[in-house]
Amino acid sequence: MKKLALGLAAVIVFAASPAIAADYIFSFSGTNLFGGQPLVGSGTLTTSGVTVQQNGRDAQMITGITGTYNGSAITGLASVTGSDNFYYLTGKFVSGNGLGFVTAAGTNANLFDSAGQYRINTTNPFQSGFVTATSSAVAGAVPETATWGMMIAGFGMMGAAMRGRRRSTTVSFA
Repeated sequence: MKKLALGLAAVIVFAASPAIAADYIFSFSGTNLFGGQPLVGSGTLTTSGVTVQQNGRDAQMITGITGTYNGSAITGLASVTGSDNFYYLTGKFVSGNGLGFVTAAGTNANLFDSAGQYRINTTNPFQSGFVTATSSAVAGAVPETATWGMMIAGFGMMGAAMRGRRRSTTVSFA
């Protein structure tokens, strides 16, 4: 019984552990080299949270994106002109390969590092320009009430299992 209770408690604590995904807020703005509307975007990047070496730097794979670009909702990630879709933890937050995304308006965009400056290129419509970009980590969220409940229940079950009496059995032969 004790082992069963400890096993259940371990499963509950494991199930209540937070996901390792990390969120980063980004924004950029600049001028289209070909005239027309400015190049403006912002949103949230979700990464795997697992740090790997990519192009000789610490990076995390971007697994999701939300936000807007020039007033149109960003609908997802894309592989635009070789974008690698990694978030870099030091230096520029995108590489020379960049971050590719698509919008509800049908625009395909690639935000990338071009010789130490951020640049964005898009198709549909074709736009290109240097932009000022920033990004920062989103503060960790407070666990939900259900998570706290499962954690407390797990600790309670572990305590009950550890407190249980040891029963001894005796065998007698007639």
